[in-house]
Amino acid sequence: MRTLESIAQGFRAVFQNKLRSTLTLLGITIGIAAVLGMVSISDGARQIIMADIERIGGNNQFMMFRSSHIERNGRWIRNNSDEHFDYDDVLAIERECPSVERVIPRIPRWRGERISAGGGSAARETRAGFQGVTTALQEGMEWDTSIGRFIDETDDIDWNRIAVVGSTVAIELFEDADPVGAQIKVNGQPFTVVGVMEERGKSIQYGWDLDNTVMMPLSTVQARYEGNDSIHMMTIQAVSSDKIPLAMAEVRRILDRRHNGEEFYRMWAPGLDSLEFVTTLSNLLRVVLGTIAGFSLFIGGVGIMNIMLVSVTERTKEIGLRKALGGRKRDILLQFLIEAATLCFVGGMAGVALGISFGVGSAKIISNPAIGGFIGPLLGFQGDWVSWPFNVSTPWIVLAMGVSLAIGVVFGLWPAWKAAKLEPINALRHSCA
Repeated sequence: MRTLESIAQGFRAVFQNKLRSTLTLLGITIGIAAVLGMVSISDGARQIIMADIERIGGNNQFMMFRSSHIERNGRWIRNNSDEHFDYDDVLAIERECPSVERVIPRIPRWRGERISAGGGSAARETRAGFQGVTTALQEGMEWDTSIGRFIDETDDIDWNRIAVVGSTVAIELFEDADPVGAQIKVNGQPFTVVGVMEERGKSIQYGWDLDNTVMMPLSTVQARYEGNDSIHMMTIQAVSSDKIPLAMAEVRRILDRRHNGEEFYRMWAPGLDSLEFVTTLSNLLRVVLGTIAGFSLFIGGVGIMNIMLVSVTERTKEIGLRKALGGRKRDILLQFLIEAATLCFVGGMAGVALGISFGVGSAKIISNPAIGGFIGPLLGFQGDWVSWPFNVSTPWIVLAMGVSLAIGVVFGLWPAWKAAKLEPINALRHSCA
């Protein structure tokens, strides 16, 4: 019963002195709101980056490509090697690297290639990228066709002149018509469309528009466009994201053996780079908003101590009467601690409401394409801006409320102890004076 009375007294103290309570709890409210705002923004960024990583194949992959320049002894130099990847490299990596789950060979041209369909007045043309791939791409990216089929092993073995088009290319060339079975030309070379890929979207980090792409059998692209057996790029999926460094070492060892130790390629793990970016962004937000939250919570704690000291002074007669009627020190101590915790609980609830409102508002503002067009390049994003998600997990709200209550206990301890130490006769004499 005493506990319920103390909680009720805490709420009375808030509502009887509204202005004083508001100013006192402002620090607590701002501190909690800053913490939840930080979590909302950083979790939103992580959600966007992780979705983008999944869009391009997952966070367990790394890429290898022949580069015009390679880094050696901390300097970038021109790559003069005659070595290149071939399909035997793909087979050797899959066979001899236990940390590798799948190898996806590619010959990519990312954008600007001439893709056309139809003739005469019905002719249509667009600019897009194309890739020479195998069935491993569909398996590794878990990317299905919306209509028709994907490239199969027979297409690659027979150098078939077939193509699977992205959703944007299909719309640009055929509008609402079914493109399966239609003829297209890729830089003047004719191909038969056998499928249309499901919409995948554009990578916000790297600007790759996977929907504005035409995919053809790897061997066909080698024969029709390259004139050799070279492979420009390999996407390698490790058995798990934490196995990427080990898989990189295994692959490097295989390629060094097969290519006489020549360093003609670069390795790049977009998932690791993306996670590093998110971590950097989160750390920056923690420093900025954490500093604000720390100062606000400290100031709020001092305010709680001040209002409780005032409360002790104002209620000296009450304390004296309670002790004269048999109230124990621990009862008085507990009463004022509960009152202080109740005050902070109210401030914490207000902070949670303000923090959630700030998170929702920030997400809506950042999601605006005009705002995103300014923020995106600052963050290094190259693709079209996306909707910024709002996300604050329940554990963070519980933690914020726990911190708020802890501040009430810590900063309310001295006033509560001061009240508990009052002697009844002195308290009554003070009140009479």
